[in-house]
Amino acid sequence: MPGPLLTDRQKMVIQFRKEGMTQQEIADELKTTRSNISLIEKSANDNIRLAKEALDYLYSLEATLVCTLSAGSELTQEIFLIYKAARQTGIKVQYDTGALMNRIMTAVPEKISDGTIREDINVYLNLTGIIYIY
Repeated sequence: MPGPLLTDRQKMVIQFRKEGMTQQEIADELKTTRSNISLIEKSANDNIRLAKEALDYLYSLEATLVCTLSAGSELTQEIFLIYKAARQTGIKVQYDTGALMNRIMTAVPEKISDGTIREDINVYLNLTGIIYIY
């Protein structure tokens, strides 16, 4: 059985960072190097990202594919396809345009460059209007 998602050390580093401490300040506090804190923080963030992706995937299984944003298109133009497709399902999207764009750019940054969609992006919608992006 795998261990916990985050080690105690990773939790400490994340908590200290949330409190506004720099990596060097944390290193001094924990009597280690800044580069070690950097590695701990990166590993923790990677684990959190993977867990979030797994949860999003799990939740998307209860969602419906409403549209695909096409590669080569501008995100600002394609975003309206989501609202149109959602209206056709009778479900209200829970995000305004800015929040929806941010959600997409955060979910699949590797698929977007300078506002242009580089790879097709599948958009799923659940019954409560929450969007999942792959």
